[in-house]
Amino acid sequence: MVRQVSFQVLLLAALLLAAAGNNGTEETPTTLVKVSGATSAEDLVEQGGWIIVVAGATLMLALLLSNILHRYDVSVISESVVVIALGFALGKILPTNGGTLIRWHLTNMNIEDEGFINGAILNLFLLPIIIFEAGWSMRHKDFISQLPYILLFAVFGTIISMLVVASLIMATHSCHGISTWRVAFTYAALISAVDPVATLATYSHLHVDPLLNIIVSGESVVNDAVAIVLFRVLNTGGRDAFDNQSVLEITKTISGQTCLLLFGSVGLGLALAFVYVLIMRLAGMRHSVVYGIMFVFLSSFFTHSFAESVCGMSGIITVLFCSAMMSSFAKEHFTCEGNMLCAFALKQSSHFADMIVQLGCSLNAVGITGVYCDSKGVVFGFLVIAFCLIGRAAAVLPLAAVTNACKLLVHRKLPAEKRTLLSWRHIFMMWHAGLRGGIALALTLQLGSWVDETEGEGAKDTLRNATVIVILVFLVFFGGTTKILLQCFKIPMGGDSKPMHHHHGSFWQLMHTIRAGFLTPVLVGRVKADARFEGNTLRTVMSEIERCASRDELPPIPGRHATGMVSLFGMDDPARLDDIYESSENGDAQEELTSEDSDNSA
Repeated sequence: MVRQVSFQVLLLAALLLAAAGNNGTEETPTTLVKVSGATSAEDLVEQGGWIIVVAGATLMLALLLSNILHRYDVSVISESVVVIALGFALGKILPTNGGTLIRWHLTNMNIEDEGFINGAILNLFLLPIIIFEAGWSMRHKDFISQLPYILLFAVFGTIISMLVVASLIMATHSCHGISTWRVAFTYAALISAVDPVATLATYSHLHVDPLLNIIVSGESVVNDAVAIVLFRVLNTGGRDAFDNQSVLEITKTISGQTCLLLFGSVGLGLALAFVYVLIMRLAGMRHSVVYGIMFVFLSSFFTHSFAESVCGMSGIITVLFCSAMMSSFAKEHFTCEGNMLCAFALKQSSHFADMIVQLGCSLNAVGITGVYCDSKGVVFGFLVIAFCLIGRAAAVLPLAAVTNACKLLVHRKLPAEKRTLLSWRHIFMMWHAGLRGGIALALTLQLGSWVDETEGEGAKDTLRNATVIVILVFLVFFGGTTKILLQCFKIPMGGDSKPMHHHHGSFWQLMHTIRAGFLTPVLVGRVKADARFEGNTLRTVMSEIERCASRDELPPIPGRHATGMVSLFGMDDPARLDDIYESSENGDAQEELTSEDSDNSA
């Protein structure tokens, strides 16, 4: 344990030294510099091709290294650490016209354009599929049963953390120079919220205990509404935007916009999912699996952009609830193979997008700190790390106590093992899981010019450098030690985790009535399917595999190497039937097998 943590500390120190290798004495470029005579569209396309070659090679190397680490069960180095380390090496070592690749990039593009492009790539192409896959593969019953407590941590936890971080920033203003409450609150708003991309990447592949996983993952997604509203309100306007407004007026504005964004995004996501599934039913996409999968895949991008650009809602929350509802009903319009293939495509696309986010964060870290780094930003960055940890503790500890008190009151008639209380191990891991990532960096790059006007020239650079350092420390150290601490605290992971008990109260009964009486008849109807796989869900497929394995039979799943497909996208294959299932080319053996199994069942 000590050796693994020490390795994490040394690796983190090496990455920070690499990022801060420039002492900040370089003069910041202010004009567009011509490199390699890039004045035509052909030159731009050629240079873009080189960037794709370099980035593609880096990601391929990351996959190879991650495979080696997974093969030899090296848990101290996560895939995120591998991608970040390669990104640092790429940004520092690869020469381009006498400089580094990212330094060349920044000398040809000012930091405002850099932030605009990074934010556009993150929001338009990467974030939608990551969040959509999280909602698609989510345990929906777990999420619904814990939704009130998720909202408690997401809303009040973010506000408490923001207040603590802003107060600590103002209390230490002599160390870093940030001395106005508006700047302190604006930065605290964007840095206090748990990042959904980093958190989902860390927890999803570990298959952590359902209670801990759903609380942490749900909070990381839902708190996006609170953080973005706080940031937008505080960042809008010039230097004197809040001079004529009282604290009560600002509080009303923030409260109203937060409620509108949160509940409006949830309603929009459910409405869009209803329309999507109804279209799939009317179009008969069960008979065209490929088109159905592509329809589901593209709906993530449309939903996110429609929510953000057209409706002014939170794209993250809209996509999450849209995908969760689609997962409940759209699967009924796929065959078993279609469900497995759709889950596989979404899982791998999400994984690839997450790798690009991590690579982009590390490249930005090298570029921003290499060109704009100064001692003030480094000092402020490590102070913010301490502030975030303190703020996270101030939010998690009392809210966890409130959560347990509510559960004891509501579930007082249930036995102790069914109350789903948060143990001290859960609470510690919730504090430990407060990761920050690409969204915090994108929001920092969107800070207005009023920051420099209020605090003086260079204040925005200080905040950017601090954000980069915070992201690195949290991803490398806290993200890298997640599995170690889970094992140390003996928190179930993978196949060891047990299903969570669900309390069937009045809200649960209302949801069940709406689903059975309205949603299922309208969105599903009567789907003609093999009675052995009624519902076409992956859970049914896996149950059938287990049943056949216990009877030493072959699973009658349509298609070729179906059990191998199940294990491809991360699900454990309990039967381990990769080598025994083989259908014939003409399907005769499969038909004979199915008929024999039907006779046995009869």
